[in-house]
Amino acid sequence: MMQKIIKTFLVCFVMTNTFIVNACTIFMANDGQNVWIGNNEDELQSTKYRMWFYPAKSNNYGYTIWTDLNFGKLLRGFSYLNPQGGLNEFGLFLDYTAIDEIKVAKDDQKKDRKKQVVTDLLKKCKTVEEALDYLNKYNLIKLKYAQLFIGDAGGNYATVTGGYIVRKTDNSFALTNYCINNGHKEACHRRDVATHYLNSTTTFQLNDITNILEKSTQKLPNNLISNYSMAVNLKTSTIYLYYKNDFTTVSTLTLAEELKKGKHYKSMHDYFPESITNTLGTEYKNNGINSTIEQYKLLRKTLYDKYNFKNDDAMNLAISWIEKGYTKDAIELLECLKEFDPGNTNIYSWLGIANRKDNNIEESNKYFTKVLEQKPNDYLATLWGRQENQKVIFKLADFEDAQQVSVMGDFTEWTKNPIEMKKENGYWTCEVTLPKGENIYKFIVNKQYLADNKNFMHIGEGPKIYSKIYVW
Repeated sequence: MMQKIIKTFLVCFVMTNTFIVNACTIFMANDGQNVWIGNNEDELQSTKYRMWFYPAKSNNYGYTIWTDLNFGKLLRGFSYLNPQGGLNEFGLFLDYTAIDEIKVAKDDQKKDRKKQVVTDLLKKCKTVEEALDYLNKYNLIKLKYAQLFIGDAGGNYATVTGGYIVRKTDNSFALTNYCINNGHKEACHRRDVATHYLNSTTTFQLNDITNILEKSTQKLPNNLISNYSMAVNLKTSTIYLYYKNDFTTVSTLTLAEELKKGKHYKSMHDYFPESITNTLGTEYKNNGINSTIEQYKLLRKTLYDKYNFKNDDAMNLAISWIEKGYTKDAIELLECLKEFDPGNTNIYSWLGIANRKDNNIEESNKYFTKVLEQKPNDYLATLWGRQENQKVIFKLADFEDAQQVSVMGDFTEWTKNPIEMKKENGYWTCEVTLPKGENIYKFIVNKQYLADNKNFMHIGEGPKIYSKIYVW
């Protein structure tokens, strides 16, 4: 009986869910010699993922797919039926971007395709043209909420939906979450920044692709973040994988080597060291700050490879303590982190913020001054440390090719009177006089509301996250 229930549910699962995505950025970088794909997968931070590997068999090519694990544990073993994207041994790459619903074009002479197409294309096709020939047999009735990007090792690409196909125009190309039929373009800060760097670079190496990925990510504390990012060399079928917006740690997957291991799968987080956050957080809750710092030092010494000490997780934990009012403990942890990473100016900025919050004005100014001597345009030190007469300076280096950036908050009656920022010397800037005490705000970037991804002081959750700043 249970097997029958599972089978029935599984059929419904396959028929009704070809993909579940919120947003992402995909781009091809082709300089005539190197052909790269970059991909940021943007979803809720809690989403988990798995990679599946299938060696060549009979008339099928070897390939990998990646899937989310949004469904209960009982169904995770079937998530290979619902791939988000994939790559085969010949360098054929596929991935989706979500869009608003479009009208599907139907041809009575063609069959309706009721299940996902990614797996079949990876098994049977080497090139974009072969993939398009395969898809031409069907009405793609499930492709009405997403665009399927297809790229190959020769540098060809196409964007496919149930209503249109857009073929290659330029060597390099970026795709996000709006319909691109008939040359349509919309202001999208992720696509715009990717296009900016694609057009300003003549040759593409891994560091160039990683830079574009990092520039086009969605970041905490916003609701959707880039949970994983891929730089894919299509000519070698090699995936350089990054996780949770951390570009300090990369996992390199060579498809040929993975396929030699036979059919297998692996959870994406298992390719990376563990976050230190939960371990330190539990220790702090149970035993206090002194024990937490001792544990941090011990783990760095004895389990450096198990935990990720390269990213900002420990610093972000300290920031969360500032928000909760545990400011003195946050200062102690930040001072500890400074010993191990003395060149990290963000640590000094947060020490400045924490000390100012704790009314240690002289100590706070010392840290802000140190940062600004090294980086005169440092965002955090400028925002928090240059508040003369309640004037706050926003100076953003992000959103390079955005059309419009504004800031809003209680001080603008939110969307009623947002303050437009000006582009000056590569920075979006504005100066605002704010009342003393706590102020909350958000940015408007090309009509999208975004929390400040440099300032981790915030309130709220989900879509209702707002950045927070104290005016002294």
